Amino acid sequence: MRKLLLWLVMVVLMVALILGGTAAFLYSRTGEDSLPQEPVTFGELALEPNGWDWVVPVLGDSVNKTYQSPTNLTVQQLGTFTDTIPQLVLPEWVTGAEVTITAPDGTSWSGGVEDCNTYTYTQNGDYEIVVTAYHQENEPPADPQGWYAYRAGYTMQLTPTVTLSSERAAQGSIVAIMLSGILDGEPSLETDLGTVWFRKTTSGYMGYIPVTYNAESGDHVMTLTCGSLTQEITLSVSKTEYGNVDVPAEEDVGGAEEFRNAIWPLYTTGESEKLWSGAFQRPSASEVTMSYGVVQMVDGQRSGQATGLTYGAASGETITAPQNGKVVFAGTLTLTGGTVVIDHGCGVKSYLYGLQTVTATQGQTVSTGDAVGTAGEEHDLIYELRIGNKSVDPDKAIMGSSGLQYRESE
Repeated sequence: MRKLLLWLVMVVLMVALILGGTAAFLYSRTGEDSLPQEPVTFGELALEPNGWDWVVPVLGDSVNKTYQSPTNLTVQQLGTFTDTIPQLVLPEWVTGAEVTITAPDGTSWSGGVEDCNTYTYTQNGDYEIVVTAYHQENEPPADPQGWYAYRAGYTMQLTPTVTLSSERAAQGSIVAIMLSGILDGEPSLETDLGTVWFRKTTSGYMGYIPVTYNAESGDHVMTLTCGSLTQEITLSVSKTEYGNVDVPAEEDVGGAEEFRNAIWPLYTTGESEKLWSGAFQRPSASEVTMSYGVVQMVDGQRSGQATGLTYGAASGETITAPQNGKVVFAGTLTLTGGTVVIDHGCGVKSYLYGLQTVTATQGQTVSTGDAVGTAGEEHDLIYELRIGNKSVDPDKAIMGSSGLQYRESE
């Protein structure tokens, strides 16, 4: 028995020596190169850590090695940005980050990375950014856990610039207007073409100008105001030759006042954020029987002009949402039958008229291609796309060639 006990003790000591030797070897071989190496970048420039605290697993969760360096006041100088808003980009090892930006007047902003990259620069001058990037896991870690701290100074010298997606536009189209640079207010555009909503972008603001079917051809001088900035911009509108189509006289079924009360208030209200993404989609798989802008003739006399696309949808066909958005009206009106209005943000809305049944509900969030109702025989299926109260040609948005798709990544 005594020999057995001695043998067991020797085995335990041998295992302990092996484990201890292994731990010591691994500990000695664990260096700073085991820490995350891919840098955090700001304005496409690599930031240099000025403090860190890392715990590196050496042997499971039993043996760790610590690397620490207290943060200091050293400020890395990144230079001057003159034509772009610098973006903070985090490598894959980062699981969380805290950001603080201090403006030239001493005011500070704190938040996360997404908000940092839409931070509004309201003045030129010297800024400072402080970033703490973490790698943290709840489960027993296999990777180093801890953080790097960064502190950098940079100068903003951005001149406000105004860009149109096109300086010439045909009737029925949409023109995007982009405002970037150091801005000290929110923009507004004075124009006879229609109301323009602006949305915040990473570099400034983006708005959408409707050029409806009967917009006056020729040069339109628009006045852009944003804080202390006032600038005149000229957009040249060209005439679109719309064809004629004979249509039967419509029976007056009434409902005009009901329609105005239900639909017209939607022209001036809505989501301020952009909800659509990419090209729009046809709400019906059927052929278009009347194009946008076509002049309607009754007994040789002009009776109106098409403000949307008319589809030859078969009774029972499922009608779908042309784009992402929020349903702001869903119901039946005497004048237009089943009616669904989808708000895509920034003043842009889709109006679907002539449904036999309405399956969408007011307040519902829909995605491109979601069913909103079915077609019938009592009314023609009509799809209008409007910015405010101005109709534009849906075909251009469906083809992905309208101002709504201009520099969407902004």
